[in-house]
Amino acid sequence: MRRLMALVLLLSLGLGGFVLAQSPPTGPNLAPGAKAAVLMDAATGQILYEKNANQPLPPASMTKLMTLVLAVRALDQGTVTRSQMVSISEGAYQMGGSQIWLEPGEQISFGDLLNAVGVASANDAAVAIGEYLAGSEENFVRQMNQTAGSLGMKNTTFINPHGLDAQGHLTTALDMAILGRYAVGLPGLLQLTRQWETKEIRDGKGGKLWLVNPNRLLRTYRGADGLKTGFTSAAGYCLIGTASRDGLRLVAVVMGEPSAKERNAEATGMFNYGFANFKTLTLAGKGQGFGTVRVVRGHPDKVAAVAATAVAVLVKRTGGKPGIQVQLPASVQAPVEVGQVLGSVAVRLDGRKVAGIPLVAANGSRRLNLLTAWLATFRWIAGNFPF
Repeated sequence: MRRLMALVLLLSLGLGGFVLAQSPPTGPNLAPGAKAAVLMDAATGQILYEKNANQPLPPASMTKLMTLVLAVRALDQGTVTRSQMVSISEGAYQMGGSQIWLEPGEQISFGDLLNAVGVASANDAAVAIGEYLAGSEENFVRQMNQTAGSLGMKNTTFINPHGLDAQGHLTTALDMAILGRYAVGLPGLLQLTRQWETKEIRDGKGGKLWLVNPNRLLRTYRGADGLKTGFTSAAGYCLIGTASRDGLRLVAVVMGEPSAKERNAEATGMFNYGFANFKTLTLAGKGQGFGTVRVVRGHPDKVAAVAATAVAVLVKRTGGKPGIQVQLPASVQAPVEVGQVLGSVAVRLDGRKVAGIPLVAANGSRRLNLLTAWLATFRWIAGNFPF
């Protein structure tokens, strides 16, 4: 029971709600030019390919994906709107590297700042977003690191919201893949990162800037819709990308590539490998019923058992078809709360259990007292022996 409750808590973190089908397969050397690389299935979190996945490396502008995550979450929670105007600080103005040339004291909408980061990877806009959401860049970085910890990014330390080289500003390919997996499930985030260009950003002089996304895969790879590129002298050429085809979404991370051309080519090869060899099978939807359980001394005397989350697995295209095995008790004692774990669904593949999810109560059942027990008995008698 404790294990099942722990699994419910893990799934509640919002990392997709799917289950792992099998141990990570081995594959060819898909990223020979990268210092580190990971290919992950976004639905299950299964790693399809890895190279030096836990080696700490500078992430360059891939950092801005966390900035976008916090910004999009703030929009979704209603703490900020796209139309709100942001006053630009001296600190944002002084940022180097890619930028939209913000001026201290000028006003720009939060939506424009989001586009500047999501499309053009603007460092000054990233700082402005952080300052606006958290009151200061330091507070925002603290939130970035807290979020990284909550997602299980065990080897990540952010020093700034933009990714310019800084002592101790490090992450890993695996941690970036974990972040990417979380990011693709956030409402509105892919709408930002899939944009190839935007001409709607003001330039501070009454005109409009034409911003073009440095992620060339958006134009060259079918199904690509994110997430962030990066480059600094210390980090090399980096990419955290995502693409979706036929119900399968993959997240690919390459770090420390020697050129943008090799970065794009090796990410493309990783995607091709994943789509050619794997598929996601959804065996049941969230909330799907799997029978009822009798409640001893409860009213009502039965509760429905439903899937706590979707039941889906990642399998090789040439592999066998998984099945499910329902495990439910004949009865439970009252009271029963909505969402209480009742049993589980085991996913089996080639004769072995590869995953499982909890089955929870869709409705509650209160404990019968003397009065409700008498009323229930009277209704039963009346229903079975009409006068």
